[in-house]
Amino acid sequence: MSFEEFKKGPTKKNHPSYRDSFLHMRPAPEFASGEVVLASTYRSVGSTISESKVPTLGREFSKKITRENRPHTPGRIDTDSWQGLITGTLRSPKQPNQSSKRFLQISPVVPDATIYSLSARLTTNSWNPGELVSRIIQFSKSSQHDSQSLWDKLFYSLCVDGNDDIWARFLQQEFEQWRGVEASESWKEPTQIKEVDAINGWRATPIDIPATQFSLDLEHVISLKSHLTRRQWVSMLESIIRLGSASHILWLCNANMVCFDLIKDALFGKPVPDIDVIKKKISVGEGYWRLGQYSSGTISQYSIEYIKARFGINLILYQLEKDFKATFNANCMSNITEIAKFLNWIASDSIRNNFDKASFDNDYIDVIESDERLIAGKKGITANIAEFIRHSLGQRQTGEPGLDSYDQGYFLAKRGRSKSARWEVSLGPVSILTLVHVCTHDAKGPRTIDNLCDHLSKYGIDIKAQDVATSKLGTTLRNLGLVLDSPDAEGGMVLINPFELMVE
Repeated sequence: MSFEEFKKGPTKKNHPSYRDSFLHMRPAPEFASGEVVLASTYRSVGSTISESKVPTLGREFSKKITRENRPHTPGRIDTDSWQGLITGTLRSPKQPNQSSKRFLQISPVVPDATIYSLSARLTTNSWNPGELVSRIIQFSKSSQHDSQSLWDKLFYSLCVDGNDDIWARFLQQEFEQWRGVEASESWKEPTQIKEVDAINGWRATPIDIPATQFSLDLEHVISLKSHLTRRQWVSMLESIIRLGSASHILWLCNANMVCFDLIKDALFGKPVPDIDVIKKKISVGEGYWRLGQYSSGTISQYSIEYIKARFGINLILYQLEKDFKATFNANCMSNITEIAKFLNWIASDSIRNNFDKASFDNDYIDVIESDERLIAGKKGITANIAEFIRHSLGQRQTGEPGLDSYDQGYFLAKRGRSKSARWEVSLGPVSILTLVHVCTHDAKGPRTIDNLCDHLSKYGIDIKAQDVATSKLGTTLRNLGLVLDSPDAEGGMVLINPFELMVE
């Protein structure tokens, strides 16, 4: 793609240097609830079922049950009772705007439940949230081998074996009796994570990002499997995957914004910071939002500023390559070391003094103003990012009676009961339970609220220890018996891991 082609369609392609860098957001996120991300992760880690096949298989499965057409016999229960389980006990609530639509939505308690429902779209062109989870794991590990090792561990934990409770074993065995040819080879072995050049480049100079903490926490949650019921464990697993995936997207948005600012500063004569400062700026930094803060403004800001930064970086790359092709480095955005070199190259007199800043300013304004709804966050990637963060972190809204409290692993909740109530950063009971466990796991000494606040900060959530006691978080911690007031503790209340005796 040429410079002129990019200016005419900036959302369609990126400069190769950007496309092959860690800044490139792939897969591009769209709508997905927490259960959708979890179900897609099941499919990505060990299923032969693609995301596009799920809606079709769900409709076929529903027809088979209605017609009592079980492909394999014998089953453990009769078809009517099985249908009652699928549409009752195992039912996952629909969104309020889906209440009139007829489709299966099954809680992803066991692997085969994810064959028939919980794709991001009800059509065949759904994106793949599970691919995002595998990408995050790759960002967190220093080698492809280590990434695959954690991916394999996740696969074996998601499988149902003799250590699972009797309910999970019954469900998986019964689901298997309804398998078609497409699913016959599923859950036999973990899939192989695709190696990505952008990740390989990133590994040259890794820094602290949400993905790093996510992978550590994921392993700690996996270790709990044999000590909990399947549904309890799956709820905690879903919670940490929700937090890790949304925080990773926010980090990528912020990293693009930071890099654009650094490049502009270098071009316009500001001193280039040393590499340690650059690392600090691109890391999770001071966080993205505070506990108790209204979330919609932050979500909108990050999604919009991301696309503006992405357009700006690409424009500069195209212009630099066009005007200074002899010395332009195609790998200039591959990792932080290369970015530092790139900034110093830009800041040199031969580049900075000859870069047509007026031309860039005009081109940038033209690109930004070419699609007002995109830049306003009303369509395209900006709207999709906002939808993903809100729905993956937000407490499930449902119009189905008796299922209002179905989702307890959220990180955003409405402040109030009215439909117009605003969303705020607020942790559900399962999320708090999960975070206390991963924060205290393997600790050599007592952990306090200070440690929990530090743990949250690694996902971009800011809260001061002195504010916890009077917050909803403090109330829930006490109600769940997860803290012990200790005036001698430097960080205030001491955390209590309810699973400590189980995992020893």
